[in-house]
Amino acid sequence: MFAKLSENFLLLRYMRCLSFLFLIILLSCCNKRKDVDLIFNRFEKFIFNVSKKNNLLDLEENFGTFNDVFKTQIIQQGNISDSVYIKELIAFTNHSDMREAYDSTAALYTDINDIKKDLNYAFSQAKFDFPELPTPTITTFFGGFNYGVITYDNNIAIGLENFLGENSKFYMLLRDPQYLRFQKQRKFISSNVIEVWINEYFEAINYDSDFLSQMLYKGKIMYCIDRMLPDSRIEDRFRFSKKEMEWVVNNELNIWTYFIDNELIYSSYEQDFRSFLHYAPFSRGMPSESPSRVAYFIGYQIIKEFMRRTDISVYEMMKLTDSREILRKSKYKPSK
Repeated sequence: MFAKLSENFLLLRYMRCLSFLFLIILLSCCNKRKDVDLIFNRFEKFIFNVSKKNNLLDLEENFGTFNDVFKTQIIQQGNISDSVYIKELIAFTNHSDMREAYDSTAALYTDINDIKKDLNYAFSQAKFDFPELPTPTITTFFGGFNYGVITYDNNIAIGLENFLGENSKFYMLLRDPQYLRFQKQRKFISSNVIEVWINEYFEAINYDSDFLSQMLYKGKIMYCIDRMLPDSRIEDRFRFSKKEMEWVVNNELNIWTYFIDNELIYSSYEQDFRSFLHYAPFSRGMPSESPSRVAYFIGYQIIKEFMRRTDISVYEMMKLTDSREILRKSKYKPSK
């Protein structure tokens, strides 16, 4: 009888193991990242070949609501008739300065397969992390150096003329400072796109005026970019130079100490911490070799520690708004 019971016990254990294995397989199938194939529209190619034969219907059929965004926001023509708009487009694309800048842009961006590859992977990961959010259509355009990356109707548009490289003569003519010219590189497009896309859905619920809240929100963005562009260089994800990235990593403790000693963490006076979050020649109060936006890195380090110590999804993390609780649970201690 004892032998019979043992056999039944072994059979029961075997069936439980099979059930557990089946559950693991089922969960892994449910959580598998599914590849997406984004739609890319080349608005700039279309309008720079525009003629009287092209009409507004052609633009709307090919580019949907982006055409209205381009008219009202990018070239800022407002509410004008279709015939006047077409005339304005022809004048815009035939202007000698615009034509020269467009020709340089077209030459540099004839092939955008590298950008497509990055963003297809990025939004495949986004579909896994944020299944409730729509997958965007990507539209490239030339807008006379007005906008870099914008969102519209849950979609994204990229002003390619704003990514011609830091040594482009056009930025020299526009008298852009060097720290802004540096940002206008092709390798930073994907990181820009992801940040703008995240802001579309999460900036409002994460906004608070104090420095800690804003720093942690930037850290959340970088955590997502880290997941969505895993094969890119870390300095490119942060939009730093390699030397700047090394400085930030090597001075993590010094940066955090500066924030603490100057009582900035809970400050709501933006002037005190603006350069830690926005583009500037360097971070205020720090050596000239420091980059601006160092709070992106510190926020990222805190969020990484928080996620390592908690068991929540990326989507749930993005919706958390208690910055002090996040800092406490992260048990953040900067590297020396």
